[in-house]
Amino acid sequence: MTVVTVAFTSMGYAANEQYAFVVLEKKQVRILISADAKNEADDDFAIVHALLTPSFKVEGLLSAQYSRTAPYFGIDASETSTKSYEEIQRVLKYMDMKVPVALGSQQALKTQPKQDVSAAAQMIVDEANKKSDLPLYVLVMGPITDVALAYQADPSIADKITVLWIGGSPYPAGGWEYNMYNDPTAAKIVFNSEIPLWQIPHNVYMTMRTSMAELQHKVKPQGAIGEYLWKQMIEFNDFASKQLEDTSWPKSEVWVLGDNPSISLLLATEVYDYTMQPAPLLDTETLDYLENPKKPREIRVYNSADARFTLEDFFSKLALFNEKK
Repeated sequence: MTVVTVAFTSMGYAANEQYAFVVLEKKQVRILISADAKNEADDDFAIVHALLTPSFKVEGLLSAQYSRTAPYFGIDASETSTKSYEEIQRVLKYMDMKVPVALGSQQALKTQPKQDVSAAAQMIVDEANKKSDLPLYVLVMGPITDVALAYQADPSIADKITVLWIGGSPYPAGGWEYNMYNDPTAAKIVFNSEIPLWQIPHNVYMTMRTSMAELQHKVKPQGAIGEYLWKQMIEFNDFASKQLEDTSWPKSEVWVLGDNPSISLLLATEVYDYTMQPAPLLDTETLDYLENPKKPREIRVYNSADARFTLEDFFSKLALFNEKK
């Protein structure tokens, strides 16, 4: 077994002096964040949101690959996880924070998905096996590759973590969806595992609509990190608009902060609309959900999320962070 070695920065968490309220330690949760941060522009917003959330102890950030969709944008598909790793480090630099960052697998899992354990997967295993009174959640904002690799390396982690995944098309049919497409084999492994899974499908995360005007007004003025979030959004929006000029996406002045529900759903799980349902069999070619003839375990599938709460919580935390700095 080969483990990719990366240099971790020293542990650090978001400075919470800007808040006039206290979160008791016993009400906090440990989290790891897996993000394909350089695939487009919304991951950075969710990473910042999580780092500014005092209910979260962010134990590490994991860079995720996007090798199957990179060619759509004319991007080299060989080292997309490295691009995500570098982007995560840029976000931390602009926030003046230090958090461990682990490099994820560079490629989607193959049909016979035995692969070396990535540093990101190893971080999941190591964090899951730490003794702590606080539960561990893995927020996956891209393909679920490194969670699948972690599970293959140590199946015992299944009862030590809960995974929130932004990915998959609506039920019951399924079908093509960006994060699912970037590693359907990994998705199938996690569906078939015993890992508690909260799935936030396309019809839910797409409700996190905002406008470029709103981002210019509420994000751009908020210090170095606000300026950077705005800049990288504008740059990608312009790039994608030219690269995909014959398609309806992107819409130039509308965007979706589709990864941020992983933060808000974990903050207020009791107020959201979800269904417990049998984990599907996944057709890894069509990405359709198929009925499992065996009695499968159940997963939590969200039917909606509160866009107002999600986006306003992010905007408010960003503004308070800048005000304190």
